[in-house]
Amino acid sequence: MKKILIVLFLIASLSVLGANSQSSVNMGDYYIVDVNLMTEYSKEKTEFKNKYIALSEKNDKKNLIELLKKYIEKYPDDSYAYEEIGTDYLSLDNLKEAEKYYLKAIELGNNDTGLYSLALIYGDEDSLKLLNLTPDEKKAKIKISEKYKKQLSDDGFTHGKLRELREHKQIAMFGNAYSIYKLAVHYHGVKNYKLSEKYARQFLEFDKENSDIINILAEDLFGQHKYTEAEKLLLPFAQKGKQNEQYLLAISYYYQNKLDEAEKWAKKVLETAKKDNDADNIKIVNHLLDEIKNK
Repeated sequence: MKKILIVLFLIASLSVLGANSQSSVNMGDYYIVDVNLMTEYSKEKTEFKNKYIALSEKNDKKNLIELLKKYIEKYPDDSYAYEEIGTDYLSLDNLKEAEKYYLKAIELGNNDTGLYSLALIYGDEDSLKLLNLTPDEKKAKIKISEKYKKQLSDDGFTHGKLRELREHKQIAMFGNAYSIYKLAVHYHGVKNYKLSEKYARQFLEFDKENSDIINILAEDLFGQHKYTEAEKLLLPFAQKGKQNEQYLLAISYYYQNKLDEAEKWAKKVLETAKKDNDADNIKIVNHLLDEIKNK
């Protein structure tokens, strides 16, 4: 029953997504973003960004590592920052520390660029020597490298795609709105709901009522069974009469077994759909109402 509802709310949400800006860039299926966001950065991260750029221009890896360690004290869930630290340690031939931080990045959900960085270490003969492994440990690392590379290849990743993704992660770490938006859309698309939620929440700091991101974040929360959080997110927008948020709110109540509330909000959506003579949404909401009655 839940699978059916997930498919339905995705259809419903896509049917009502739209954009108001005239200067926008196509972001793929259904998503667009204002190009002005490319130059918009979080003021909170200005000092960090400036220090990072200055140290990078000097190629000062040791101080970059220290700067990034202070950064993760403040933003401990930024998986890419751990990958950056690992890469900086790698440039200093400190393979043990590089491996440690890559593993932490993967643990936090960085299952693409972080995974690839670790696979490169485990697949490189010189790197394996620096890790001081036994023959059996070496074989195990090589197998892991092959496994990760195959996994990434099967998922459609190329070196170029991984490089582009890493670039957006770095710019997002500086607080760039455009890259944060792109990453929210990307991770939502590959169903990495944990990272998508992180970037979606960051983007709402720039635009608290962005309908695309509200929709993405709600679906991310559903994907992680965080139904009460989804309710809290959606209720203010539903109360303003936003049809898509009303529909998603009805589903959040359905999952919480608050069936009277679920029915109430679904009927509000149905009423609007009938006024608009929207046959697709009428069909979708009626199906939801049937599910509510039969639960």
